[in-house]
Amino acid sequence: MDKHLNPRNWSTSVIITLSFISLALVGSIALSMPFATHPYTQTNFFEHFITAVSLVCVSGIASLPIGETYTIFGQIIALILIQIGGLGVITIINTGLFYLNQQLSLKNQYLIQASLNRNTNSNLFDFLKSIYILTAIVELTGSIIIMTYFIPQYGWLKGSFNSIFLAVAAFTNSGFDNIGSASIQTFNQNPVITITVALLVIMGGLGFSVWFEILNRLEIFIKQRPRHFKLAFHNISTHTRLVLTMTLFLLIGGTLLIWMVEHNNPNTLANKPFPQQILESFFKSASTRSAGYTTFSYKGSQPFTKFIYMLLATIGGAPGGTAGGLKVTTVAILYLLFRAELMSYSKVIYNKRVVPDNLVKQAVMITIFFIFITLFGYGALLLTHPHLNSIGLLFETISAMGTLGVSLDVTEHLNYFGKMIILFLTLAGRVGPITVLLAILQKKNTEIHYSEANILIG
Repeated sequence: MDKHLNPRNWSTSVIITLSFISLALVGSIALSMPFATHPYTQTNFFEHFITAVSLVCVSGIASLPIGETYTIFGQIIALILIQIGGLGVITIINTGLFYLNQQLSLKNQYLIQASLNRNTNSNLFDFLKSIYILTAIVELTGSIIIMTYFIPQYGWLKGSFNSIFLAVAAFTNSGFDNIGSASIQTFNQNPVITITVALLVIMGGLGFSVWFEILNRLEIFIKQRPRHFKLAFHNISTHTRLVLTMTLFLLIGGTLLIWMVEHNNPNTLANKPFPQQILESFFKSASTRSAGYTTFSYKGSQPFTKFIYMLLATIGGAPGGTAGGLKVTTVAILYLLFRAELMSYSKVIYNKRVVPDNLVKQAVMITIFFIFITLFGYGALLLTHPHLNSIGLLFETISAMGTLGVSLDVTEHLNYFGKMIILFLTLAGRVGPITVLLAILQKKNTEIHYSEANILIG
């Protein structure tokens, strides 16, 4: 057997990618079974495959509406794919990094531990078990809250299942639901539903290592005598501090920008009271960074607001969570690098700590990969769909790369080649940054000794 065909010789990056493709293929076969779809639906295997890839990559770009296309059995399959897609990648990545550490230098092992916000790579099984327990608790809590409104509207059985589906889909940042074509817009005037879904999206996007540290600090605070909140949290890790700071900045900034532009727009917020406008702007700011839920039309938004949506989708959530995008820490490191150059610092600094050069280089590499793939996909869509709106195609491209799963009514007009491009972008956006990071870490540094080149820039 060729050594390249032997699974033992496959890199962690290849295993991660193939695991997603294999799961999507199995899922599409299951979804295409007669018992999984309503008899009145006219579908083909390719549409099921697109939906399965979207479910596994938790992107939300589904060719078929879940609630209207699939039976209860099909919806259960979809729910399983969402849960495995949202948490499976975290399990694979953590396990892969754990075994990869055996072949890395101590310096790179430290970088991996820092990225996972862990002090050790021991007890990996307990760490993963904690992820599943926290997920179950959060999703169950969200489901129970949503049930208080869904059960009176849909009945006990359907209301309970729809609540579980929405809670799981929101926490995994998938953007799916089985409510119907109107989706969350049906409940845009229900603050309990919108706030619950928004909080589930935010919690999933923060990353599990951040939540474990927050819970640990809360435990310290509760046991303290006398209790002192600032003392319990003053030694919070640099990673958690950066994630929370960036998340808060994006939530507040996104909410204000969306409201400022849209509050006079009759297609979105103009005809709603001020508290409702703020709530829906907040929901949009939280959801647009990866989940894609909406309480008002994306298409009806102003051009600048669409630009904000694309920016938020590109940034995404935090590492080790269920959100996609470049990740808030990557963007923060790029900003810190820019600031360091402007201030003539010799090192990149954050909170009186030096960001390692290797970490800065990885952030730049991941960003270059993200930009390159986005430009490639956008160019391919422009070339093959010259009759479609260019802004709509750009939104479609960034939405796929950021696993946002939102379209400005463009997806349905794409030909098969265009849909394949979207599938490629969705898969690349979900597993690409991680595979690039792993590829960088597995490379051995090679010392280069040449004369310096003098090149003019700018």
